[in-house]
Amino acid sequence: MKVLHIINNLGSGGAEKLLEDLIPLMNKMENVEADILLLTDEKNVFYDSLINKGVKVDVVKYRNMYDVRNIFEIKKYIVYGGYDIVHSHVFPTQYWVALSKIILRNKKVKFITTEHSTHNRRREKFYFMYIDKFIYAQYDSIISITEKTRDNLIDWIDPKRKNLDKHIVIENGVDIEKIKVALPYKKSELIEGINENTKLICMVGRFSEAKDQPTLIRAVSKLSRDIHLILVGEGPLMADNKKLAEELGVSDRVHFLGFRQDIPRILKTVDIVVLGSHWEGFGLAAVEGMAAGKPVVVSDVEGLRDVVKDKESRFILRSDEDLSGKITNILFFDEIYYRKVNYSNKRCLDFRLDEKVKQLVNLYFELI
Repeated sequence: MKVLHIINNLGSGGAEKLLEDLIPLMNKMENVEADILLLTDEKNVFYDSLINKGVKVDVVKYRNMYDVRNIFEIKKYIVYGGYDIVHSHVFPTQYWVALSKIILRNKKVKFITTEHSTHNRRREKFYFMYIDKFIYAQYDSIISITEKTRDNLIDWIDPKRKNLDKHIVIENGVDIEKIKVALPYKKSELIEGINENTKLICMVGRFSEAKDQPTLIRAVSKLSRDIHLILVGEGPLMADNKKLAEELGVSDRVHFLGFRQDIPRILKTVDIVVLGSHWEGFGLAAVEGMAAGKPVVVSDVEGLRDVVKDKESRFILRSDEDLSGKITNILFFDEIYYRKVNYSNKRCLDFRLDEKVKQLVNLYFELI
């Protein structure tokens, strides 16, 4: 069985990171060959990693994810590659792949898409409902990464519940063992000038509209000066966050590390992991934090509630006061800290990557 995953690029987002972990493992399964097709050659931070793992990764010739000619290039690639399954991720790839199915006219090829978020800006404009309804109707199966992601999508494109059989939930998976065996840094190796007694908070996430680093920065400004914050990621709002840290007088305690390939080691080094999001499909970074055996605190929003079901570990959206209080309780009360560690160690096992790959491959075989 030949499988083609198509996505805009291999940037530093959760969907892209999932492919970096998932595709090499999928290729180790019997009778499965999975490749990746990208719409642009920009910001492909996971490209080298996948190539080194033996994954075939190509880019369509126009190198522009918004070029309508991608429809025809995708069709050609499917035909020449002899693929049985075509699996799309994120907008606008989902649109181009759906339209390529129409011109392909080959019922033997099965088309799947994964919905990675509980919200997107298209849903703020009513006319996109009709466009999305048409696009998603082209797919043979629609995977959502949480139940709430599925429910929100159904409410948007199928409020009368006519095609529920097409919608299934397969949560994202994490390579738990890879994180558990990672060696921590000395804190002074990670951040120059601090010592091993410094408490470290970490958030991994793109600096974008969906994420909420500012609330975390404001929360840190309310905490004692021996508590530092590490922000891992890149994105268009990084400069705004650096400016906020300067305005609050905590720029010496807020460290911007940019994109990193050593996330497991960083997570094993810090004391607590936070994921603040305005909206979230799943929250891969939260699961990674749990796999590292750290207390994880998340904003109380759809998607993250499905991952971190412990209400005590969720803070009120945009409330730096609530967040700072939860961080204080966890860091300075040993009983609470180790209770959260035990929760993380147990909960992360529900997201084993190998189990999620099996679920996905089983779906492929059922479709063909």
